[in-house]
Amino acid sequence: MPQDLEITENSEIKPLRTFKMILSYDGTAYHGWQRQNNGITVQEVVEDKLCRLFGNTPIRIQGSSRTDAGVHALGLCASFRAPESPYIPDWKVKKALNRLLPEDIRIRSAEIVPDDFNARFSAKGKSYVYMVNTGDNNPFTNRYCWHMDDMTCLDELAEAIQVFKGKHDFTTFTVEAHKYDDPVREILDTRIVTFGPLVGFYFLGTGFLYKMVRSMAGALMFVGRGRLKAADIKEMLEAKNRLRCKDTAPAQGLFLKRVFYEGDSWENDLPDRPPFWMY
Repeated sequence: MPQDLEITENSEIKPLRTFKMILSYDGTAYHGWQRQNNGITVQEVVEDKLCRLFGNTPIRIQGSSRTDAGVHALGLCASFRAPESPYIPDWKVKKALNRLLPEDIRIRSAEIVPDDFNARFSAKGKSYVYMVNTGDNNPFTNRYCWHMDDMTCLDELAEAIQVFKGKHDFTTFTVEAHKYDDPVREILDTRIVTFGPLVGFYFLGTGFLYKMVRSMAGALMFVGRGRLKAADIKEMLEAKNRLRCKDTAPAQGLFLKRVFYEGDSWENDLPDRPPFWMY
């Protein structure tokens, strides 16, 4: 059967269209992106609304990333196949979905793309920001930052985060490394960015392992608090041993910033404000 057709129950042949969507969401209330049995997820909520939008046609979406429970996204990409009928133009998909979705999930864009596009397998890279509040505790930053008022060694921190740049075996900085055939990933850029008392750890890479960013952030926190040096981070990385890693940073400080595809530029991706004030 051709890839762009589906057979309905009454044997009617309907053409399919492939959509690409960019989503933002506050992950606080969700058990991550991917559907699961033990809690509500972002994927489940969006799929249910798409089903309603397209005349109760079951629709499955492919996400570019499987963010963990409590992790946020500024620009997660998702793709899905939808029937030609009922016909809904891409601009209206965005508008209609945003009317149906809860306020903590927003569709930033929706467009029709070639049928060979897949949000996960077509991705060329991703960027993340992990946020830390070094100032006074407050109910707003608590939702989106890890509070550490004794993280003062920013110069050493800036040196330590550079250790992760390049192509490395990141076994030390992942959970369930045995599930990966190849734990080598390439980090293209790392930076420390500051916005008053708010400090961001920025990572841009071609791919990331499970809980890799939160593991790196947890280790960097020990550097920022003067308990480790940049050389210690290097030794941890080279050990290729999860037992050498420090605490995994909590979920609420992590933001998937952007997913890159063929033709996208890596330049100018560095955040110029905290991610929760991006728009």
